[in-house]
Amino acid sequence: MIRRISIAGLTLILCFGALAAVSAGVLRSVQPVQVGEQIPQTAFIDQDGKPFTFGSLRGTPFVLAFVYTRCRDARECPLISAKFHLLQQQTKPGELRLVEVSIDPAFDRPTVLSKYARRFDADPSRWTFLTGDPQKVLDFALRFDVTAFADPHVGMIHNERTVVVDRDGTIRQLIDEVQWSPDEIVAQVRANQRLAANPIARLNLWLSSAAVAMCGNSVAGFSGFEDLLIVLAIFAVTGFLLYRLGRAFARSA
Repeated sequence: MIRRISIAGLTLILCFGALAAVSAGVLRSVQPVQVGEQIPQTAFIDQDGKPFTFGSLRGTPFVLAFVYTRCRDARECPLISAKFHLLQQQTKPGELRLVEVSIDPAFDRPTVLSKYARRFDADPSRWTFLTGDPQKVLDFALRFDVTAFADPHVGMIHNERTVVVDRDGTIRQLIDEVQWSPDEIVAQVRANQRLAANPIARLNLWLSSAAVAMCGNSVAGFSGFEDLLIVLAIFAVTGFLLYRLGRAFARSA
């Protein structure tokens, strides 16, 4: 299970984690990736025990997320994998690939990942689960600013990041929350290819991402356009009531 944490809380954890790593002599230093850069070509092992690099996906857009199989919090890793299952259902073979990288690579070996894949009815020709050398896998996750810390009470504490990559291997979107919908991802992938896409779904995704970027995980449940309409309606009603109260006060003066 994973405990949702705020940006401030995560910052403190990162600081203490860094201090612990320094004392243990295992501080990891990596170059963070940015939108517009190529996906790193780290060597992985997939759920079938076969070598894998992201170069093998060139020519097909894909969505990448970070999970671990022992997660028991239905709001976190299982939710992401359930949404990937919907993405698998909503897209055609060859239209979109799905990739989940374990942040618990020492435990999540190929046989464990294969069992987890069957739990979500993953088609191995379209949906890949990755592990490998723990140091290399965790360095890869850290390049996306995804860091996991073991916790004896909840399993692991980690932040969320979903990555949309185009057919050329270029990182196009970094999404820092789990409230995205499969429809939003499909719309964004189509837009990245200059294909017709649902503009409302794209706006929802942008608004949700912007809200998390500005306010942190405290608004991680923000659902984009619908919530924006609700907020605007509340402001409108509040403004109207204040206007009426102001007029009533002026008349009585």
